[in-house]
Amino acid sequence: MNKVLIQCDELIDKYGFKENILKQLESMKIEKGAEDFAIVYCNDSHYTLIGEIKGNQVVLTNIVKAIAFKEMDNSDIFEFIKEQSD
Repeated sequence: MNKVLIQCDELIDKYGFKENILKQLESMKIEKGAEDFAIVYCNDSHYTLIGEIKGNQVVLTNIVKAIAFKEMDNSDIFEFIKEQSD
């Protein structure tokens, strides 16, 4: 198990889901050489957890809440990416 450090306590208090975030971060599979991560919060895809990996420590540095969220199927995602690259 990795040691989890949290550097964004205010955000966790604001969103109110510390226990679940700790469980998710402690269960992360870390690949050798990884330094940074951005993962979807498993209980609510409207949040992204952002952090760094230092040795065997997972350091949560930020939580980003989606401003807008829209469900898409694969064809929608393809069109969205295509539009963004034009």
